[in-house]
Amino acid sequence: MKILLATPTVDQSVGGIARSTPELALALQRQGLSLTLLAPQPAHAVETVTSLDCESSFFSGLIAGAPQAAWKRELNEFILNSKKPEVIHLAGLWLPFSRAVVGLAKGEEIPLILSPRGMLEPWALNSKKWKKKLAWTLYQKRDLEKATAFHATARSEADSIRRLGFKQPIAIIPNGVHLPQITTDQPKTGEPKTEEKTALFLSRINPKKGLPMLLDAWAKLAPADWRLVIAGNDDSHHLPVVERKVRELGLGERVEIAGPLFGAAKEAAYRHADLFVLPSYSENFGIVVAEAMGYGLPVLTTTGCPWQELQTHNCGWWVEPTPAGIERGLNEALSTKNEALSEMGLRGRKLVEEKYQWPGIAERMLEFYEWVLHGGERPDFVV
Repeated sequence: MKILLATPTVDQSVGGIARSTPELALALQRQGLSLTLLAPQPAHAVETVTSLDCESSFFSGLIAGAPQAAWKRELNEFILNSKKPEVIHLAGLWLPFSRAVVGLAKGEEIPLILSPRGMLEPWALNSKKWKKKLAWTLYQKRDLEKATAFHATARSEADSIRRLGFKQPIAIIPNGVHLPQITTDQPKTGEPKTEEKTALFLSRINPKKGLPMLLDAWAKLAPADWRLVIAGNDDSHHLPVVERKVRELGLGERVEIAGPLFGAAKEAAYRHADLFVLPSYSENFGIVVAEAMGYGLPVLTTTGCPWQELQTHNCGWWVEPTPAGIERGLNEALSTKNEALSEMGLRGRKLVEEKYQWPGIAERMLEFYEWVLHGGERPDFVV
């Protein structure tokens, strides 16, 4: 079986789709699958995926915003020069790149699996609402109707697809993470902890992420023995809004704006933290939540993110994405004793170890491809 896995970006500063799709490609190839990863060349990548250890990876010379006609020419040339894939798996919507991949699948009569990656969530559809309504009417709805099946990263995302009226099968398969090595008999950094503890936010600095709510709650609670680190790249010009809020609330000495973190710096941020906070209004998965849990951190996030397991496994706080919800959850988290925080973090790490590692996720995705292509008994994760 030969798969073409297409994604609109591998620019690691984008997060989410740009990180999880190449990781899925690698995990599938380690299962022995013949797979080509097709991705545009990032226009201004902070860090691109340069470590793909497979011959079949293909990065186009075009950027994601290239005209659809240019993408059609490149994809046709790709098909002419390569073995025709048996299944096309597309992550992402709206862009000319995505439209061209859908057109390729239809023109070549290749089964198409589509991963919306949160782009059909209510929050996402309401962002640039009128532009998306027009695009929906002109082409996006028809493109989605051409999908053979969908892939959702959580039940809530599958529900969003159904609410829009699509009847195709949906595989619910989460994203994965790599489980880092940690020690449980000493502080995570390997050095004595100071009395000051750290709450970490690490994601894109975007209006969707709810940072003003978090800052308001932090100012009200004024925790003397905690500091807040906000790490991530500016997205949608939201960083100045966050910086202004920090100044207005007089939080300059208790809140650090750390900027984008990658590689060793990102790992150090997780290892030095005592709590992870993601106050988002909406996430289709929230891969940073799984990453933080892998480092043994308790997590506070919202019901706009599909992480009820924080509650059911007692490894964090799952609160309403409102100022009152964030303040309540943060107050509980910041007043929890160190030993209890550590125990919660270890329960979260165990959950990641059992459910969110890439080898198991790749096995499920491979089973889904086989089912789409050959039929047979429906996998239990397909609805």
